[in-house]
Amino acid sequence: MTKNNFSDKASKSEAHAELLEPIAEMRDVNDRQFVTALARGLELLRCFNPQRPYLGNQELSQLTGIPKGTITRLTYTLVKLGYLKQCANSSKYQLSVGVLGFGYTLMSNISINNLVTPYMEELADYANSAVAMATRDRLKMVYLNVVQGNSTTTMRRNVGSYLPIHSSSMGRACLASMPPDEQEFILNAIRNRYKENWLKIRRGLDKAFQDYEDYGYCFSISEWQKDVNAVATALIHPTEGLLTFNCGAPDFVLSRDKLEEDIAPRLLHMKNTIENDLYIG
Repeated sequence: MTKNNFSDKASKSEAHAELLEPIAEMRDVNDRQFVTALARGLELLRCFNPQRPYLGNQELSQLTGIPKGTITRLTYTLVKLGYLKQCANSSKYQLSVGVLGFGYTLMSNISINNLVTPYMEELADYANSAVAMATRDRLKMVYLNVVQGNSTTTMRRNVGSYLPIHSSSMGRACLASMPPDEQEFILNAIRNRYKENWLKIRRGLDKAFQDYEDYGYCFSISEWQKDVNAVATALIHPTEGLLTFNCGAPDFVLSRDKLEEDIAPRLLHMKNTIENDLYIG
């Protein structure tokens, strides 16, 4: 089985669960500083991703809960500003170059990348797997840095890729490392989003939290994606906040035993070394 067989299957299986939160759920009704029109425009830009590169007004309305008439005015404005462009011979839109500067500026300001990349490369080469760094974005984890191992079967995930917070090892490490009040808030949001599967999700999270308390890392064994195993840990960066690191690969590259007995301790050692460099360097 090659890397091409490992596309973002999880994204398709959770399609309905990945819809964006309606603006009303994100706004405190007593918050006079919240600009709903601005929030709506930014929410439209969030709808576009590698699985949904082209979207029309009707689809954008369904994804955001915003009325189609409002969507039409917003897409018109975003096209005028250079953040969207209309596809040739189509009523659909795609992201335009106006958004590129935001991502470039963000990535250039992540100063920890220069420090962590050599350590990530060393582990990725040893494990013949992918090693990544991520942070939380709502109920997902987003990759900030990805290093690929030497194996040709390694899953190819790119900077900007998203993972579900509740079933990925990265998300579980993030949740396990949060202050209790923040963790409770996020768990409530997960429960409200995934009501039908909440009991199963909670059992997986409880096990992950116990692993993190006992060992300093937690796992996802075919839980985020079938036949894919990963381990993750987290650290608090003085300016970037809570960051998570993982090492993952298909089961035939990283078996559960190898992950638990060999790779997990190495990942924790990598994290501890990075922390020492941060605070001593």
